[in-house]
Amino acid sequence: MATLDRLAPPPTSVPTAPTWSPRRAIAAALTVAAAIAVLQVVQSSGFAHAGQSMQRLEADRADTAARVHRLEAEVAALSSLDRIERAARDQLGMVPARSTLHIQVSVPAPDGPLLPRPVIQPLPPASATGDPWWQRLLNALPLSMH
Repeated sequence: MATLDRLAPPPTSVPTAPTWSPRRAIAAALTVAAAIAVLQVVQSSGFAHAGQSMQRLEADRADTAARVHRLEAEVAALSSLDRIERAARDQLGMVPARSTLHIQVSVPAPDGPLLPRPVIQPLPPASATGDPWWQRLLNALPLSMH
């Protein structure tokens, strides 16, 4: 039993709650006040930065809208028929037609599509005799057997 007494803590060392002294209370109050002040400064600088960014974006938006209006006006000016006619006369040497000719065509319009001949090639007629596939392949090759 003597060994158990040596391992046990002394009976007088009971942990007690720390007592708050006026210095500790003042230090804690100052720390909280400083934290609140720093938080307010950080928030106000964040708001100021966001406001500046918003003003910059609004100015960019206004500049872009003005540029779009200028380009629309330029497109309207460039596509006016008077300007196109003037450019055709001055730059290309074109003149208005002196007379209009009307030609009557008595040939009927073609039935097939109006595409160039090499683009549309008629399909070879299907073999009605039922030749084997290898015979059709040999017939398709450009070999001369004469």
